[in-house]
Amino acid sequence: MNANNNVLLEVEGLRKYFPIQKGLMRRTVGNIKAVDDVNLRVQRGEVLGVVGESGCGKTTLGRCLVRVYEPTGGQVILHTDGRELSVTELNGEEMRLFRRSVQMIFQDPFASLNPRMNVLETVGEPLKVNGLASGRTLEDRVAKVIQQVGLRVEHLRRYPHSFSGGQRQRIGIARALVVEPELIVADEPVSALDVSIQAQILNLLKDLQEQQNLTYIFVSHNMSVIRYISDRIAVMYAGKLVELGPKQELLAHPKHPYTELLLAAVPRAIDRRRGHRIVTPGEPPDLAHLPSGCVFRPRCKYAHERCAEEEPELRELAPGYHVSCHFAEDLSLGGVIPRVKSFPA
Repeated sequence: MNANNNVLLEVEGLRKYFPIQKGLMRRTVGNIKAVDDVNLRVQRGEVLGVVGESGCGKTTLGRCLVRVYEPTGGQVILHTDGRELSVTELNGEEMRLFRRSVQMIFQDPFASLNPRMNVLETVGEPLKVNGLASGRTLEDRVAKVIQQVGLRVEHLRRYPHSFSGGQRQRIGIARALVVEPELIVADEPVSALDVSIQAQILNLLKDLQEQQNLTYIFVSHNMSVIRYISDRIAVMYAGKLVELGPKQELLAHPKHPYTELLLAAVPRAIDRRRGHRIVTPGEPPDLAHLPSGCVFRPRCKYAHERCAEEEPELRELAPGYHVSCHFAEDLSLGGVIPRVKSFPA
């Protein structure tokens, strides 16, 4: 493992397979490979954006990292409090330390909240579970974090049904922040919100990161959102990591054909010409029956015979830039010039 002191999280060979069972005896006849051999490192204080089509495995990856799902294989190492925690082997006091260090913001701001618990109970629950506060101290900490996310102290006794979608997501953010974590996994936190509210929540997350030196793994299918908030971008396809690199370089000069496809779908208000958008035939593969060789091969216009015979490895093309394509050095792919000073329309 990397000894770099700036590395917060290391993921090595992570896999999550869901068994396919049939018959009265529920015999396992195959596996859905939702996450398959993912390797990455997350630096302290950065925002790592994870992007891809629906069903590519990005949400499953995030849930494996916080142990909502138990990984099928691989290693996840968290560097916190001067210790190395093996996330896949935690128990007892180490699990408590992990839960305080890593929190998650869920996609649906209503389904993730208990309708029978008011804001004080919802946001204060992690403090109780981890034995961090109780009584008046707990209420004071909840009141402080509620104000940090843009709500008022008067909201503490209210229930989820009395809030808008954006306010509910702020409650979810407060619940994640209240234990003062180092890492937050945000799973599509703005996809269920109106565009104007999305901008408010994204700006709130950026402000909180600067104020509290947070690290985010930000999962989204929306490249415009990823482009705005991320420092580095990881592109997933069919359970695999196919490209990983700094935002500016990846957006301007992608090296994987699938990344080019995603960037071609980003709306461009300044480009109103018709007929030039890349259209790729086909659909994402069945994760239970992946194609031989490169998983993107059936949809790739650059594919060669080698792509059907040999699976490409995620290799370092340049310092800090990784890609999973046999012909990455030879391709000249189209990118976009990111506008990152304000939330893109």
